[in-house]
Amino acid sequence: MQNPLTPPSILIITGAKGDTRRYRAFHLYQQLLLAGIPAAVCHITDGLSEELVRQCKLIIFHRTPYDPRVSRLIQSVRSRNGLVLVDADDLIFDSSAFHWIDSPDFKDPVRAKLYQAEMQRQQQTLLLSDGALTSTDYLAEVVRKMGKPAWVHRNAANLEMLEISNRAKGQKRRPDGKYVIGYASGTPTHNRDFALIAPALMETLRVNPMAELWVIGHLDMGAGWQPFHDRVRTFKPVPWRELPFWLAQLDVNLAPLLLDNPFSQSKSEIKFMEAALVDVPTIASPTDAFSFAIQDGLNGLLAHTLEDWQAGLLALTDHTARSLMAEHAASSAVVEYAPQNRSRQLVALLDQISSSFGQDHEWGKKTNFTQTSSSYNWPVEWETQPSLLKMGWYSLQSRGVMTLLKQLWITLRRLLVRWIPYR
Repeated sequence: MQNPLTPPSILIITGAKGDTRRYRAFHLYQQLLLAGIPAAVCHITDGLSEELVRQCKLIIFHRTPYDPRVSRLIQSVRSRNGLVLVDADDLIFDSSAFHWIDSPDFKDPVRAKLYQAEMQRQQQTLLLSDGALTSTDYLAEVVRKMGKPAWVHRNAANLEMLEISNRAKGQKRRPDGKYVIGYASGTPTHNRDFALIAPALMETLRVNPMAELWVIGHLDMGAGWQPFHDRVRTFKPVPWRELPFWLAQLDVNLAPLLLDNPFSQSKSEIKFMEAALVDVPTIASPTDAFSFAIQDGLNGLLAHTLEDWQAGLLALTDHTARSLMAEHAASSAVVEYAPQNRSRQLVALLDQISSSFGQDHEWGKKTNFTQTSSSYNWPVEWETQPSLLKMGWYSLQSRGVMTLLKQLWITLRRLLVRWIPYR
């Protein structure tokens, strides 16, 4: 992805694309730059990683399944007494939790078996590391039970998100008497989560003729919505730079998660943060992450039961109560999730990690927190890299022809399923 002028002290290597890479690799990279720490970020398919790792003192793997290149990178940094960390923002390293994933993809047995194999490779990378950074306390505990130390480094906004969110607040929906309730689904794995609150939403639409439900992204809503068809609007997924403008049109943001599902418990609180940055309050399930972010009744609502969801939706029909809660949510988001603040936390955490391994890197002595320029934003073109062709070539080299053929089948089936549903 890049060839920095200054040799990096910290190298972040990711095996993913999309929002997870942005939050856990690109945001981390920006936080390090804000602290004045030389850093680089690469995709595992980028051969540049093997050149850059020769200079670094710490390597951080994000969603990077074990393979021969990962093995060489670990050996390289260890040969210079450097540290190897894994960044975990989901339970993809615990293959025993596979059956908890609610994804239509896994109706395809080829996809299911390949994903389970990838989970085992993710776990292998973790077990060969010195420890892990995680996005939630829940994930940190899972890692520790596997015998590895873990430190929580929560998700945060980036500089561009803050700027875009401020602009989006200036383009809010004008008062029109409507009560717009919104749900944004980033991945097609939240059907069961949404079903948890569907009865409360239907009742709200039934008793309040001015209520509307907006669903943004991937979701199979299920049956029963026909009576409200003129007040339920669905939208395709939107790029992250456009999402704040959509969220700003909402009156209330929803974040339901099944509490008895380990994958749900491992999710971070970004839905709260993203809405709070555009002055929109959130009603959320009381997972560990949302309970950390939300002071119930002050900057959001935590709904334990279906009755709580219904009561929360009713309470926030009041414009004054909603505005006051949105104000507190926005204040919380700026204080807790600004990249400058998270950068300071990261440096302190890195010093703690180095000290626990008897190393004296003292990252805090090298920091300079005065930089907030947009020059610390990563180039937009990074978000489209690597190409499918490059990823396919890497897969062929590292996993063999059979894995590549399975991946090609999965890609083809995803295209076909738009016209032929899974059976």
